[in-house]
Amino acid sequence: MPETLPREMRAAAGQPDRRESVTGMIRNSFRTSYFQYLLLILIITFGLMNYETVYALFVEQKYGYDAAQISVLITVGAVIGIIVQVWLLDRFIKRLGEMKLIRISLVMTAAALLLMLVTVNLGYLLLVSGLFFAFNAFLRPTLSTIIANAAGDRQGYAAGLSTTYTSIGSILGPVIAGQLFDWHIHMPYILGAGILASALFLTVHTSNNQQKRTAAHD
Repeated sequence: MPETLPREMRAAAGQPDRRESVTGMIRNSFRTSYFQYLLLILIITFGLMNYETVYALFVEQKYGYDAAQISVLITVGAVIGIIVQVWLLDRFIKRLGEMKLIRISLVMTAAALLLMLVTVNLGYLLLVSGLFFAFNAFLRPTLSTIIANAAGDRQGYAAGLSTTYTSIGSILGPVIAGQLFDWHIHMPYILGAGILASALFLTVHTSNNQQKRTAAHD
């Protein structure tokens, strides 16, 4: 249905103009208070796409597994992700806090990508894959919650930006991962681990900015 409010009233109510382009949204996102979290969304999506894009080819070439074994690995990882989000996410947030959980998850997902480079057996690969999917499942919902809280009455606009940055990561990840895999099968996971680990510095910067804003408000 067409928008009933005029453009001026939508701006006053904190609602974005529907005619705003994607490039305009990205440009305006630089000025939001939650821009660092949007970058984290981009980084996490990029790391996940690096993992998933070449996973079947990686396992086939490194372990020699067939399609049935690879499908079991992917299914187990997906089930672990669902279990984490449904039953464990809220408990971990209450116990550790959102930012601490994000930092731990970044470290563990980066470590899981590097552990993928070691060839052992199917049980080991199941464990490492489950580790990656579990801690990756912690990241996105936690970041989405932080962004929604920071956005205030513009949560719809923030959700749109989050989707945009997710889409960018989903586009860049497969393209870069495929090219790196052709160069060397380990390179997509090495790059993904490095990017996820480097995101820790972004969380430290974000935490410092939050403390400064809190001190100024007090």
